[in-house]
Amino acid sequence: MCLYIPDTVTYSTANTPKLAYEGGVGIGRFHSLVSDFTEPLSETIKGFHNIRHRFEQWDASVAADAAGRVADLAEEISWIASRREKMLAFWALVEDGTIPTRVTHNDTKLNNILFDADSGLPVCVIDLDTVMPSFIFSDFGDFLRSAANTGKEDDADLNNVQFNMEIFKAFAKGYIESAKVFLTPLEIEMLPYAAQLFPYMQAV
Repeated sequence: MCLYIPDTVTYSTANTPKLAYEGGVGIGRFHSLVSDFTEPLSETIKGFHNIRHRFEQWDASVAADAAGRVADLAEEISWIASRREKMLAFWALVEDGTIPTRVTHNDTKLNNILFDADSGLPVCVIDLDTVMPSFIFSDFGDFLRSAANTGKEDDADLNNVQFNMEIFKAFAKGYIESAKVFLTPLEIEMLPYAAQLFPYMQAV
């Protein structure tokens, strides 16, 4: 059961920088509100945003070649391999605590934020079943993976799929304004990396 919050709306796409900015404010506010939460949380989905875990699954799948497609996918597999070292170097900073583990939402699509129907300002985030320990790039990168995508999530025409920098800039501005009270300088510096990591992890 969840508390019903009246006079609110959701949006499926961040089709304006203003909406992306308010989405950033909403996610940043959520992170700020739980930044001092110290009670233990369960890992709802084991290894959900753990790129090392995803590579273990990837390696097993490529080795098994269950569908007999590995030979035909050499270019795609090579593309994944060419970025592997960079992604794991980043993940090592999470593993050694240089980048702190925090309470995160882990499903930060725009439509998981309620907005006030009159003012258009963010009220709260919803769909809390994947709230668990992770790193803030989980939520920053996952929001942009969908919101800054100029195509559909399942678009068959890759010419439609680009990264909207105006949406990125607006979301980042709103997020940092709301979350800067607790973020470390390194977290802020590396926020753009999250926008690379999460589409990549989805691909893996």
